[in-house]
Amino acid sequence: MKRILLILLLCNTIAFAQNDLFQLLSDDPNYKISSTFKGVKIVNGQSVEQVSKGDLLFLIQHRFGTLNSGGYNLYGLDNSQVRFGLDYGVNDWSSVGLGRSSFLKTIDANSKVKLVNQSKGKNAFPLSLVWYSSAFFKQSVWEDMQKENYVISDQISYAHQLLIARKMNSNLSIQLSPTIVHKNVVIEGGSHDLLSVGIGGRHKLTSRISVNAEYFLQFNEGESINPLSLGLDIETGGHIFQLHLSNSAAMFERAFIHETNGNWLKGDIYFGFNISRVFTLVK
Repeated sequence: MKRILLILLLCNTIAFAQNDLFQLLSDDPNYKISSTFKGVKIVNGQSVEQVSKGDLLFLIQHRFGTLNSGGYNLYGLDNSQVRFGLDYGVNDWSSVGLGRSSFLKTIDANSKVKLVNQSKGKNAFPLSLVWYSSAFFKQSVWEDMQKENYVISDQISYAHQLLIARKMNSNLSIQLSPTIVHKNVVIEGGSHDLLSVGIGGRHKLTSRISVNAEYFLQFNEGESINPLSLGLDIETGGHIFQLHLSNSAAMFERAFIHETNGNWLKGDIYFGFNISRVFTLVK
């Protein structure tokens, strides 16, 4: 009988403890929703996820050639574009990054600031809001830099995004990305400021695997095709491995949003992958 009473008392204590915990969580406005996406990128575009404070993220992005390039080029595997990037978590709400792309020989610098985190509780907020800004510098050979009409500021462009995401449930997340890209120099008749909005999503298949998709709709008239990308995220412990199909070879905002010429219906599809590894520099 004593054992039964002890068991009932223990169960009752656990039940009260659980109720107290749930009550604390429901009333705590700082009960933040985490892991809206698996990585800092959905496919090519940024997600609302950030590098944690004191962590350094090393990101390798790789794109092969188009699938319709034929068997002689091994359906694109003979060709490639690559971007290397480093992102550092400055604090709990901001990060900075630096990267270099072989596409157009471009160096990029960026910053990411979390404005609001989706939360539950008494003062719940339904969305995560993140501001992302980046600057791009197109490298030039020495001979071009010596020309009279060469102006270094002409090689610079910028991108600004408001990332708006919601984790609908444990499996589904969606994001909108209103974007403005500014180019310091354009061809005659072109626009310096280019507007677009991206929509992306993630759906978990298992605890470690998810399918991703993103699409950017451009509002400026031009010859560029709207980029559409599909991906598969695989978490392997310390790495996140992302496999992609996209009609864009570029991997930075100015180029993949507004300089995409690939057509999915014609087989202009680039296969590629992202690999990311996190190193903790400051605990």
